Amino acid sequence: MHDRYPLRRRALPALVATLLIASAACDSQLASATRTTAVPTAADGAVAQVRRGYLGRDFWACARDGAALRLVHPDSAPLQAWTILCVARAEADAVPLAEAMLRERPGEPWALFARAGALVDHPSRGAEEGIPAARAALAALPGHPDAVWLLGRALVVHAPREEAEAFFAAQPQPAPADLVALELAFVAQQFTTTESRIVELADRVRAFDPDNVDAEFMTATWQLLHRRPGEAEASLRRALALSPHAPPLHAKLWEAIQAWPDRDAADRRAAIDADVALLLQHRGDSPAALRAAAYVYEDMSPETYKKLDAELLTRFPDSAEADWARYGQILALDMARDERKGQADPAADAEELRLVEAFLARPVVTRLLGDVTRMRYWLLRDVEGVAPEALRDALQAWAQHDRINFQPLAIAAAELSERTPYDAEAEAVARLALERSEARLAEARRTDPAEAARDPGFALTPLYGALATTLQAQGRDTEAREVLERGRSLENRAPKYLVQLAALAEADGRLDEAEQLLVEGLPRWGGDTICDDALRQLYRRQHGSERDYAAHRKRLEAEHRERRRTALLAKSTVEPDALRPFVLPKYGGGERASDSLRGKLAVIHFWSRGCGWCVAEMPAVQQFADAVAGSPDVVFTTIYTGDETADLAPWLAERQLRLEVLLGARYFLDSDWRSIPLTLFVTPDGRLAFVHKGASARLVEEFGWYVEATRERATRDAVDSLRAAG
Repeated sequence: MHDRYPLRRRALPALVATLLIASAACDSQLASATRTTAVPTAADGAVAQVRRGYLGRDFWACARDGAALRLVHPDSAPLQAWTILCVARAEADAVPLAEAMLRERPGEPWALFARAGALVDHPSRGAEEGIPAARAALAALPGHPDAVWLLGRALVVHAPREEAEAFFAAQPQPAPADLVALELAFVAQQFTTTESRIVELADRVRAFDPDNVDAEFMTATWQLLHRRPGEAEASLRRALALSPHAPPLHAKLWEAIQAWPDRDAADRRAAIDADVALLLQHRGDSPAALRAAAYVYEDMSPETYKKLDAELLTRFPDSAEADWARYGQILALDMARDERKGQADPAADAEELRLVEAFLARPVVTRLLGDVTRMRYWLLRDVEGVAPEALRDALQAWAQHDRINFQPLAIAAAELSERTPYDAEAEAVARLALERSEARLAEARRTDPAEAARDPGFALTPLYGALATTLQAQGRDTEAREVLERGRSLENRAPKYLVQLAALAEADGRLDEAEQLLVEGLPRWGGDTICDDALRQLYRRQHGSERDYAAHRKRLEAEHRERRRTALLAKSTVEPDALRPFVLPKYGGGERASDSLRGKLAVIHFWSRGCGWCVAEMPAVQQFADAVAGSPDVVFTTIYTGDETADLAPWLAERQLRLEVLLGARYFLDSDWRSIPLTLFVTPDGRLAFVHKGASARLVEEFGWYVEATRERATRDAVDSLRAAG
């Protein structure tokens, strides 16, 4: 049996790899020695030092220190195990090291602990193997605090939320500080966690361990999630006082500094420059530090970014951080390809494909594989004369590594079925994408009330449609029909899916239903093309030509329009809440208070440049703003929820947007809204009449309905108030 990388420790600097190999040689001389689970007294300090480095998030340093200390204490199994955990968190593939330890120390409980820690952080094996391995480690080290903590971490990283919650609830109290800190890390990344819960857990950790880094770091993580950069910076500086050279802490500090919207740009830059210099002074020999420094300069100083990335690639070419630098080069070409919007540039595509193939030819074990294999598929798809088996192999590689992009993966599977003879392989990929998507949605709906109330149609119907396409290509029409029927009850059905349902209805002779399905899709994104084409063809098959088709479509749309309006307005708030008060700065100067909206019907639109749907509907938002600009009883404003506003003016000007923009990232989050775009329709007395969530392909029309209905509601409420007053 051979290690996949016997001498090459991925993402580990050469010095650390050499020390680990040397210490492994010492271990081989001890193979016949009696193994025990007790740590020799002389090694206690060494284990504590490495463990503290790990819990202080200085992973590269604890891997280096652990390798050196193992030369002094070669018989310490806990020291070897914690060193392997440090290697794993330094973004290396530490599984070969753990498996070597198991061979050197058969039956050693700490070797099982090391293997579990390596698997928990493994990008491809962790989801399936991390939790079972952690349970095995706890069985070998029953009741040991480190083994209990490792199982908890495996559950936090890979288990459904309620399983992790049950684990923490079952722990005897008072729990060890490290376990409470792990619970803090678990809840701090959930938006619904209250500040009081964060404070309570952090105080418990500090009470048992004043030097615990996560008491400060995870508090800062929650503060940043809730747009509190000043508080987060203070928390992070306390964390850095405890672990001064940990790259993750410095990177989070820079994020907090950049997130201050009202902090002078020159001051932000100076603060970051000083802290980057401090980190590189002490950790300049760490690829993690170089990568963190490069990343913070990507937008702030592209020249510095390129210089640091070049240094990273030169000094640490075999590190995982160097793979991130290579990925950045690929991503830049891929984004340029998107911006060309279909315009061919064979030379650029060939260069991107060359970089992609070179990236995948390396012994890469990284979460980047999903993205890079996806890029390779789309590049190969556009190569003229590409072999069908090359597309099949590229799609299967993408499916193996991607755990996020389920919709495009399923759509690519349907396309493969249409373009190649590999229908069965395409079906397998489409089923895999659907299963993963359904599992993720089910988990979200179990743990998030807002997600449970949201219709999953947009997420699932493209996947149902893709799987049905692969089945139809194999002549399995009955199975395809069953798959399509699974999404019939969903509300937000994609236009292409509605076309597929309409085809089934037509095949059964239900022509009126087929027409209604297609008309339903017309006002949806892309529906005016996809569903119109299908409706036109259906009309031609019924009437032999397209004569009078336009009038026919107009009549069908008019009938459907009233049904759509009724359904939309039925979602009004039954007992309207008051608009949460605000005083927000205007982009460009001045401010607006919510009190200034009183007496008028207010429309407030939340958006961000980082939201694709927001950007897509911005031209329609401007059209709506223009339409109501002359209405004496309506005021329209927008609230920008992003943090970065430095170059917002040219972005707006380029798109000819003349909107009033208020800066309200913190206000949006504190109001407990979850997603954008989001639009509020507020009565003159300051109550929410309607809350429109998501983007709209017919925004001007639908927002007009909301305005009309809000006026009617305000009038009705005023009449009711007069009657009540006598």
